[in-house]
Amino acid sequence: MSRWLIATMTSVLFIALVIAVTGFEALLADVEVISQPDATPYLGPAMVVGGAAVVFLATAAGVRDGNPGVTALVAAATVYLVMLGVGAVGYALVRSDATELLVFPAGYALGPFVVGSVVVALLSVLGGITMARHQARTDGGSGAAGAARLDGPDERSGHDRTNAGEEPAGR
Repeated sequence: MSRWLIATMTSVLFIALVIAVTGFEALLADVEVISQPDATPYLGPAMVVGGAAVVFLATAAGVRDGNPGVTALVAAATVYLVMLGVGAVGYALVRSDATELLVFPAGYALGPFVVGSVVVALLSVLGGITMARHQARTDGGSGAAGAARLDGPDERSGHDRTNAGEEPAGR
C-alpha cells in the first residue's frame, strides 16, 4: 500500500478519534471544547485539521525510515504546538486582540481537548507506521514492494532467488 494512502487513512482515523474522544469528554466531564462564547464554531475544527496535517506528514515520513516511537513522539509534540498555535491565531483574529496569542494557549495548554488530541495523535502515528511496516514485511510478493523484495539475493542465505528453480545456462 502506498505510504500516502496510509498517511491519509491515519489522518482520517485521527480526526474520527478526536471527535469521539472529545464527545466522551464533553459527555462525561461536562466540559466544552472551546469555552469562550465569542469564539467561532470553526475554531476547534481548525485546530483538529492542523493536527491532522501534522499526523499526515509524520506518518508519510515515518513509514520510510526512522524509529516509529520517536516519530510518534515528535508528531505528538508538533500536534500540541500546532493546535495551540492555530487556536491562538484564530481566537486573536476573532477578538482583534494580540494578547490572545499568549492568553489562549495558556488557557488550553493542559485542557482535555488539546491533551486528548495529542494522545490520539501519538497512538495514530505509531499505529499507522507500525501497520505499514508490518504490511511491507509480510507482503508475500504482491505489489511493487513485494516484487522488489523477492527479486535479488536472499539476505539470510546469500543465494539469488530470481532463478531459484532453473538450471544454470551452459550445463
